[in-house]
Amino acid sequence: MTKALLRKQCLAQRQAMNKTTYRKLSQQIQERFFQYFNMSYYPYTHTYLACYERREADTWGIVRIVLQQHQGVVVAAPKLVGQPKQIQSYCIDTQTSFQQNAWGIQEPTNGDLVPPHTFHLVILPVIAFDEQGYRIGYGQGHYDRYLQQASPDATRVGLCFEDPVPVIQDINAQDVPLDFCVTPNQVFASSLLRR
Repeated sequence: MTKALLRKQCLAQRQAMNKTTYRKLSQQIQERFFQYFNMSYYPYTHTYLACYERREADTWGIVRIVLQQHQGVVVAAPKLVGQPKQIQSYCIDTQTSFQQNAWGIQEPTNGDLVPPHTFHLVILPVIAFDEQGYRIGYGQGHYDRYLQQASPDATRVGLCFEDPVPVIQDINAQDVPLDFCVTPNQVFASSLLRR
C-alpha cells in the first residue's frame, strides 16, 4: 500500500475514534512503553507532544511520569522553526509554558535548546508503519530530516494505534526506520522484523 492511501485510511479511522476509546488505547500504549523501556538508560529523551484533535497517541502522560519519577532524565519537545520548517528540541519541565502552533500542536515557549545528536531516545508520532519499521507521518518529512541529524545510536520509538502493515510500497532514501513501535497490543522490534 502507498503512503498516501495508508495515511488517508488511518487518519479517517482515527477521526472516527471516540474519546473513551482514544484514552483507553493511549493508556495501553503508555503502560506498554514503561514495561519495555527503562528510562534510566535514556538520560536525554525527545518526544513529540500529542495533539488530541489529530488523535495522536498521547504522550503527555509519558512526559508527566518521566518528569515525576525520573528526575535525572532530560525531556525535550519539538518546535517548528524557520523556512522551510525544521524541528528544534527544547527542554521541558513542570514550569514550561506552551503555545499552540498553526497545526494545533503545543510547542514549548521557553527552555534550553538541545541539539539532535544529544538524544538517547526519540519518541515519534506514527500514523502507520510496516514490518520493516518504516513509518508514515503527515508527509512533510520534518522528523525524517531531524533523525538524519540525530546520533545513529539513538533509539527511535514510534507510538501507533495500529499494528504494522506488511510493507509500505513507496519508501525512499530519506525515510528513516524505527527501532521499535509501541501499539496497544505489543511492542514491535523493527530490527527483528527486518531480518
